Amino acid sequence: MTEPRATPSAAARLRTEVERSAAASAIELDDAQRELLAEIAELAGGWGDERTPSGVFIHGPAGRGKTWLASQIFDAIEVPASAKRRVHFHTFFQELQRRFGAQMTARAAIESTVAELLDGARVFFFDELHVHDPGGASLLNRLIAELVERRIPTLFTSNYEPEGLLANPVFHHVVEPSIRLIREHFAVRTLDGGSDYRTLTPTEAARHGFASGRWIAFGASVSAASAARAAGLTPPESHESITVLDGHRALRALAVRRSEAAQGAGATTEVWFDFADLLESPSIAEDYLDLAAEFDRWVLVDVPPLSQASREARQRFVALLDVLVHADLPLTVLARTDRAALVDLADPPADLFRTASRLALLRDGGWHR
Repeated sequence: MTEPRATPSAAARLRTEVERSAAASAIELDDAQRELLAEIAELAGGWGDERTPSGVFIHGPAGRGKTWLASQIFDAIEVPASAKRRVHFHTFFQELQRRFGAQMTARAAIESTVAELLDGARVFFFDELHVHDPGGASLLNRLIAELVERRIPTLFTSNYEPEGLLANPVFHHVVEPSIRLIREHFAVRTLDGGSDYRTLTPTEAARHGFASGRWIAFGASVSAASAARAAGLTPPESHESITVLDGHRALRALAVRRSEAAQGAGATTEVWFDFADLLESPSIAEDYLDLAAEFDRWVLVDVPPLSQASREARQRFVALLDVLVHADLPLTVLARTDRAALVDLADPPADLFRTASRLALLRDGGWHR
């Protein structure tokens, strides 16, 4: 595939575009980010040449700016928007599940999902790649094999180096075809400037979307409703309880509140959930994706230390945060613990480190006693 050939001046333009975007957002690129940006810009000059890697697999600890940098590079690549494909881990698997629901065989669902994603694509971005089960690994194998076959320039971001995917030794062999293809056809680079930028206090100008939410902690002698009122929120009344989603996916919400201009520009819809109602119920990431498409603001109430939650609820909490951060939706948490104690447990779920990093973005709403 002949895509997109860049000249040295085009590489310089790509770097300039990303640096300009960073400056506009008051972001100062660290040395590791600048070095990786320069390398990817030069690699882009060889895309389409079989001697050049087909793309870049960027991995590293949480909060180092992998998604931000890859997003800016992806946006700056001179390819029509209609020929760009960006997919997040959870949306990728949501589409597959919908095809399974359409009575497709597993093979047909995978082939159909991959074909729809890649047909007409000239550059691809897979954000937050992680896989912890053999079914997901099988789908990943098919996607990466097709990316390599079509020679579509691709950016991956991940908290895991390729060999760290599906680390369970019982199933690790399933993902080995993907690991081999990544190592053979993509430049694998680590991004770690040494700082988790989410733990640094952002400027007020940077507090938008998810980062405009709050973490409100309260003690055992205080009710969630009292903590909400003390924080300037209006807790739901019992008559506001409502069922969201349908059929076997039905979940109880404490309240759904729509702004007065529900049909107008800038209108918002806020949903309140109790932790147990949402996460101790058999909900899945697809539910959170559908709810995130419907509700603009989220409030999660009565969040316990995760050591007191079920193993399943802990993993669902990780998935929920993944979805809300990717959708950049404000989240307010009313918790019976501070953020450090929330994640203090002996047997953390997969990817809890990423959740802890993301929760640092929320404003501190104080401790209510």
